[in-house]
Amino acid sequence: MFNKRWIFIGLVVMQTAIYGMGNVVMKIAYEGISPLWCAALRFGIAFAVFMLVFGRKVVPLLRGVRLGAWLPSSAFMAVSYLACSLAVNLTSATNAGFFIALPMLFTPVLSLLVTGSKFGKSTVFLQGMVIAGLYLLCCNGGALQFGWGELFGLFSSATFAASLVFGERGLGEVDPIALSTAQIGVTFVAALGAAIAFEPMPVFSAVPVASWASIAFLGLFGTCLAFFLQNFALAHVPSATVSVILCAEPVFTAAISAVALGEVLTGLGVAGAALIVASTVVASRLESKPAAEQGQLSAAEV
Repeated sequence: MFNKRWIFIGLVVMQTAIYGMGNVVMKIAYEGISPLWCAALRFGIAFAVFMLVFGRKVVPLLRGVRLGAWLPSSAFMAVSYLACSLAVNLTSATNAGFFIALPMLFTPVLSLLVTGSKFGKSTVFLQGMVIAGLYLLCCNGGALQFGWGELFGLFSSATFAASLVFGERGLGEVDPIALSTAQIGVTFVAALGAAIAFEPMPVFSAVPVASWASIAFLGLFGTCLAFFLQNFALAHVPSATVSVILCAEPVFTAAISAVALGEVLTGLGVAGAALIVASTVVASRLESKPAAEQGQLSAAEV
């Protein structure tokens, strides 16, 4: 019998592909605009769209629930995207995509602390597989590159994991559209404030068409659509599983970077990508199994 959870897992895979493409599109946008202003415009467009379409429903709903239902997830999301913007600017799109795709290292433990959700040996095993795959992906001439861009990418993963965990908990009080609107709005305010504080005001008339097109894509697809898919899926799939599937993001980034930016993977990189995809498939299949069967597969829980 068809398991409906495959539909929601498919939504997360779609979101992952959008995020993977977004890393490359951000790199293109940065040719004509600075990172923080790009983030501010991106989330400004997305917030305007969500408020125009859903504002009348969302505002009363958010006012009627406690701040803890949506603010922690939104705040962590804002920090994550600011760090992500800097990571993509400070290193290659391929490397940034790898380190941004590590929330699964943090989500199981954070989920245990925040929501009490336990994880089994299968989760730890998949983490090990993904770490090995990411190491192979990040190797350049046999050595792992790690600089400020990679550090910001890792920080982005940690805060994104926190946003997933708090978002999963908050969805018990707010619907996916309301949570998406709150996350986008808080991130827009944070990005705009950071851009004003740390970057010069851009000459908007001088921004090239390619950068504007990239910003529009990031706002409409990389934010509006991706956030909705993520929060809709989180209402049906645990955050730990979502974070494992998101590890496939660098695979999409690497494939698109090879075509758009000329960032070609070595044989080790291809092997790492295959290992990550395999881990994602295993995680998806475990999540789609009936609870009793899954419990047998992960009998020893932390």
